Amino acid sequence: MTEIPLGGNPPRGSFRELSRELFDSAFPEARQGWVDQQVATMVVEVGTALDVRLLPSDADLRAGRLEGVDLRGADLRDAELEKAELTGVDLRKACLARADLRGATLRSANLRSANLRSARLADADLVRAQLRRTDLVAADLAGADLREVDAGMAHLVGADADSARFDGAQLPGIDASTATFRGAQFVDANLRRAVLDDAVFAGAVLRGADLTGANLVGAVLTGADLTNADLSAVLWSDETQWPGALAESIRQRSEEIAPGTYRVGPVRTQLRTA
Repeated sequence: MTEIPLGGNPPRGSFRELSRELFDSAFPEARQGWVDQQVATMVVEVGTALDVRLLPSDADLRAGRLEGVDLRGADLRDAELEKAELTGVDLRKACLARADLRGATLRSANLRSANLRSARLADADLVRAQLRRTDLVAADLAGADLREVDAGMAHLVGADADSARFDGAQLPGIDASTATFRGAQFVDANLRRAVLDDAVFAGAVLRGADLTGANLVGAVLTGADLTNADLSAVLWSDETQWPGALAESIRQRSEEIAPGTYRVGPVRTQLRTA
């Protein structure tokens, strides 16, 4: 089956170009933005009827609707999916590297083992999405809603998740080294054994979060709210920046396991931010 070119400047006679001509003729007074949305929707609907997995990479599906569609293994690198409706979409093992998903709705979408490296997900709705072992290295998650996501063993190295929401999220074993979570919320989140070395949590809310066995070596937690967080067996270093007067309390509860590296005692601390 021949792929339908959806992005850039399609050749004369392509389905996308014919769709635009149809809408331009039928609605000559319509706003350009409205025409663009109708064309994108038509391309998506026809592509779905054929086999949406044949959509080419860098597809332009901005504001398109793909609820519940099977996109397993699809190659959508560089795709334009800004504000797309992707609720419940199956994107397991799909390639969305560098895709633009800003403001997209991905509620309950299955993105297990998908490649979202350097994807733009700012302000996206990912509530209850499946993100286990998903590659989110260097992804832009600023302001995204990730409440109750299942993202165990996901890779977020270098990701920007400032002001994102992770309340109730399952994040055991994630690797978020050097990632930024300024002002992010992790209320009651599961961060057991998470690798968070050199990550920035300045001003983040981690009330009731489970950080058992997490690596916070070199992490920045200035101004963070760790009320009732479980810090049992957390690793930290002289470079780790704790909030306020909490540093001394942490030091008293820790043992030095290597020069400049410490482990918090095994008892649940239930420490409150001063």
